[in-house]
Amino acid sequence: MKSGQQHKAKIKKVANVSILIGLILVAIPAGFWVNAMYYQWNQSKKWEPLLVAHTNKTHTAKNSLTSPSDLVDRSPVKSGDNIAYLEIPALNLNVSVLEGATWENLAKGPVHVSNTAKIGDAGTALISGHRTMYAAPFHNLNNLKAGDKIILYTKKAVFTYMVVGLKRVNPDDWSEVKPNSEPRLVLSTCDPMYSAAQRLLAISRLISAEKL
Repeated sequence: MKSGQQHKAKIKKVANVSILIGLILVAIPAGFWVNAMYYQWNQSKKWEPLLVAHTNKTHTAKNSLTSPSDLVDRSPVKSGDNIAYLEIPALNLNVSVLEGATWENLAKGPVHVSNTAKIGDAGTALISGHRTMYAAPFHNLNNLKAGDKIILYTKKAVFTYMVVGLKRVNPDDWSEVKPNSEPRLVLSTCDPMYSAAQRLLAISRLISAEKL
């Protein structure tokens, strides 16, 4: 009789431990998601006055693309700085962009890879983001199509890019990050879903630049 009670108690203990482990495994990613969403919500409030001012502005004349480099924000930045606000209307995506491709920064949102071109400058600016982890900002990147617009606000200007295509490459393939080219933007995320076997790239070129 005593042996039977001990066996039941052991089973109950194992069950309780399993439930606790399950709750922890659920709580950790949920906590990361909440942290990322709170960070983005907080940053969006900082960008809001600039976005509203640009929306209400009378666009009588746009800056020529002959010298978009004049509008590039070249102020010093460090890893973790919020450097831009990204809008992709086709994906209903609005999100802040951090400087520096570290795990800590990627946990908060998309990041500008520091050794690539600055946003709006000649060459290729590379922005990377999670597809399934944390707030998964690039979850639907595969739904972009040629002709879709990608809009990036910096403290100095708003740059509009047009998607020219999607491409899947190996993680170590940097051939689309071209330093000597017209101003381009590449958004990058893991592919396929829930795997890091390849990278999905959304490749775009700059079509307009406007001073804020």
